[in-house]
Amino acid sequence: MKIKEILVGEKKRQKRGSRLKRLKGKSLISRLREGGKVFPDAIPFDHDMIPGIMKSINSVLAKTNSKALPIGSGATPTSGKISGDLDMIVDLGQLKQHFKMPDAKDADIRKKLRQVFDLAGFKTAQTGTSVHVEVPMADHTHQVDIMVVADGEAASKIHTHNIPAGSKFKGLNKMIALAKLAKNKGMKFSPYRGVVNRETNELIANDLDKIAKTLISPNATGKDIGSVESIVSALGKEGPAFLADLRADPNWKELD
Repeated sequence: MKIKEILVGEKKRQKRGSRLKRLKGKSLISRLREGGKVFPDAIPFDHDMIPGIMKSINSVLAKTNSKALPIGSGATPTSGKISGDLDMIVDLGQLKQHFKMPDAKDADIRKKLRQVFDLAGFKTAQTGTSVHVEVPMADHTHQVDIMVVADGEAASKIHTHNIPAGSKFKGLNKMIALAKLAKNKGMKFSPYRGVVNRETNELIANDLDKIAKTLISPNATGKDIGSVESIVSALGKEGPAFLADLRADPNWKELD
């Protein structure tokens, strides 16, 4: 089974009268790759700069009684490592509460958040679930992608990886592996929610330990899903075949 078939996006149900219309969401891969380089003048940065970039973002978010949390490599920075942008997550519920818009559409909340950064003097853009901010630092600017999602703290932990030094795999590979495990068990993996029911989208697990126990074994813990290597190890005898299955798909990419 191909990765594109495994990584179906979340499906939303929208009721119109007595009819239910099923809407297919974006694939996991496209959602995680959302954004790219938005600001032509923004340049890559050493991970040593991440605390300063985060401080700039959260000084603005303090006005909304919310805080952005780093995800991906930004959550576990390595001195000397270079990143093209900083990915962060902010909680949708906190923003709805601040803007006094409990019933607003998610897209409207993102527009309001973008306006907050506009008014603070930043260059901004918006794509999908993300608000992009160009952050000035000394003589340069850097790009921050702020994803606005429900239960931001839980989502940020899902996007925090523990990838071994010298690994051929990135965080995206880990997410794909989790999605395949969920598919194999008749469930679905959402990068921003956790494990959900494939038919109803009802949440099954968003705590790391519970996700591991649901997808791997009752004895598994959150540490077992921190990287592709830890997932393969936790699967025991099934691990090599699982990795071979992932590698057989032409859409699977590894670092050289």
